[in-house]
Amino acid sequence: MLVEISTYQIGWAEAAIFGFLSLMLMTAGALLSTPRKADYLAQIEKIIRHNLEQSQQIIDNWKGNITRCHLFGYSTTSYPAVFAELLGFMYRQTGDETYVRAAVNLLLQYEEFKQIFPKEFYADRIEYAKGLPPISDFFSMSAYPHAYLYIKDSTEIEAADRATIEKGVKDCATFLLNYPEWGPMNRAILRAETFLYSYQSMPHHQNALKWKKIAEVLSRDSYQQWEEEDAASYHPVWLLSLMRYVHSIHDENFYRSAVPRFYFDYFSNLITPAGLIPDFGDAHWPTETTRWLAIFEKAAAVYKEPRYKWAAANFWNKERQSENLSAGLGLVLADAYQWSDETIEPEPIESKSRLVMEDVIGKKIVFRNGIDSDSTYLLVNYRNEGDGAFTPREFLRTTITAEEEKTHHGHSDENSIPCLFSGGSLLLHDAGYRDQLPSGEYGRYRADYFHNRLVVRKNKRWFQIQGETKQEQSILEFIRNSGAYRPVDTKLIDFFNFKQVDMSRSRLTDLELGYEWDRIVVYHKRDDFFMVIDGVKILHKDFFTFTNLWHTEKILYSNRKWYDTRIEKVGNYPASGNKNLLIYFPLTATTSERSNGTFELVRHNQPERSIFETVSSNYLPGHFEVFVTILFPHKPNADVSSIIKRFKLLKPEKYPQAVGLKYTTNSSTDYVGVKLDLEMDYHQENYRPRYAFDYGKVKYADFTTDGSFLFASCNAHTLYWACTNMVKLMYNKQVLHESRLNSFGLQPGKKPKPINGQAKWRYWEDESEIIST
Repeated sequence: MLVEISTYQIGWAEAAIFGFLSLMLMTAGALLSTPRKADYLAQIEKIIRHNLEQSQQIIDNWKGNITRCHLFGYSTTSYPAVFAELLGFMYRQTGDETYVRAAVNLLLQYEEFKQIFPKEFYADRIEYAKGLPPISDFFSMSAYPHAYLYIKDSTEIEAADRATIEKGVKDCATFLLNYPEWGPMNRAILRAETFLYSYQSMPHHQNALKWKKIAEVLSRDSYQQWEEEDAASYHPVWLLSLMRYVHSIHDENFYRSAVPRFYFDYFSNLITPAGLIPDFGDAHWPTETTRWLAIFEKAAAVYKEPRYKWAAANFWNKERQSENLSAGLGLVLADAYQWSDETIEPEPIESKSRLVMEDVIGKKIVFRNGIDSDSTYLLVNYRNEGDGAFTPREFLRTTITAEEEKTHHGHSDENSIPCLFSGGSLLLHDAGYRDQLPSGEYGRYRADYFHNRLVVRKNKRWFQIQGETKQEQSILEFIRNSGAYRPVDTKLIDFFNFKQVDMSRSRLTDLELGYEWDRIVVYHKRDDFFMVIDGVKILHKDFFTFTNLWHTEKILYSNRKWYDTRIEKVGNYPASGNKNLLIYFPLTATTSERSNGTFELVRHNQPERSIFETVSSNYLPGHFEVFVTILFPHKPNADVSSIIKRFKLLKPEKYPQAVGLKYTTNSSTDYVGVKLDLEMDYHQENYRPRYAFDYGKVKYADFTTDGSFLFASCNAHTLYWACTNMVKLMYNKQVLHESRLNSFGLQPGKKPKPINGQAKWRYWEDESEIIST
């Protein structure tokens, strides 16, 4: 929870996570400056000089502005311990006792903090009944015992000071025993770090073996295991803390597992044109750079992987643009310094669309045409809570308030599009982190309606028409609720890289509410735009209202079916480059059943505009509903009306079980066909193949196919096409593809007789000469 992080109170996380706010987009794929160990050390020394000059003022500022922290009660600043830890690291590197004396003085500050901190702020908290630890915030508590671990062998520490610091170490560990929170997530492994460093710094203490054991217990769920969080803010917190833990116990066996390798691939392939991880789940934009730098240095060193080195260089170059001189950054640079392998030369990640990384754990899809700052990038997140970490998730749900979370720190964002970049512009962004504990008003900002996704509700909006006047209930009033998370199932149906388009199809199933929603995203590579087709299959008879939502900061121009949009900023982050985003609904008819419009909504702590297309009706099981959205990035001076004229909706005879689009330019005419009902091919008789072309064929203009997806591009003489999961494809009477007949002997029954049939091909793409008829 980011509010948890912000309680560092002049700690390092504010600078590390939020200090980047004023930076402009940078070229992520251009030639990057690869950091050397000397660069890291030089920056650490600069940070130490700065903090030696400013530390007393920072501490005095905290003393003069002590505020109540409802999360921790007693909550001192972590700054002295974090800076002491950095000084301890430098002592280990240089042997200079000056660092020890400065570190000791910082750690001793906590004795004064205990005296001046208002007792009424924590008097009602039972966990402080037996005394106060130096730091109560588990996010940064490990800095105290780790600082002492670095300097404990120095002979310059006076006996009385050593006794005071060792009591502080003991008090940290003792305090954490009140609530040793567990599970494969950030707060558990952070606690494990504190217990581990307490044991290592005082191995002969009477409770040392207990501290060691509890560290092992709390790290167990994360060690070579899948993380239970789906939140950009907490992934680096969890992963770096886990890697520090592994480093401290000298366990290189950790990296022999496929799990850490997966995460390094996963996060590196998520990097956006802004050079940052996208903001999904509990996260603010811009996301942090700091921890990723050390994470990828270690990953590159372990696996000798140039792409991880590129990721480290990317985050180093982002960090160098900031004015961050926090002690916390110094600690991350210390990790990077220790872990860096200078023999590895960076190599950029792939610049094409891909799954990230698969359809079980990551459940994300990135569309991209490059890795530079002006490249196009769109993210689809269809990650649900999933089957993993059941017991830890249940522990969280029954121990803390997390009703609005996709346990843990996730949002109701399945099948959403958290971000879209093009031309240096951030054109779509995610909802942001909740603005209060345990969650914001009406589920802010975790609830489904804060995201770029389809929102489903039972019943219909109230409206009445009297003559020329129509009164109706607002969309926001109708869809807004407490924001409680609804468990759903998600899966990948298809993903393809074709020559002219990339496409994905992901499915959300809500058995309790009674619908199945497929989101199909088609990326037109040549003209750099997206077609989003949302198909809904009804599972239960009921009255439903389906609302497709897209969020922006400014609507520049609009008409009945389209909105030209721009995001100038997200918080203090300048998001505008040289592109606007056209959002166009080619299907919309303004009727009592289907309409579109806008409403105001606060997202990411700023006023924004939400664009919707909505439809209400009484549906029967097996009915389909469909939405079509064009997302077209364009230069501000582009003629939007001319863009819109390129598109024509195709309604085949089997609509809404299938839908198509025609896109016409001076160079070609392109067609997209999407079969929403993937079971229309099946016949009732129980023999194999269970499907047949005549059952599943759909005619999209001049094309007829039983395929689940079709893209075709025609010019005067040639035809390019790509089709998936099909028996046959025809252009007018010209057969472009047809499966061969085969005898299928594996039939139901005791003595089955072989049946002749045609098997579907997974996919095919080709270019054909158009035959005149």
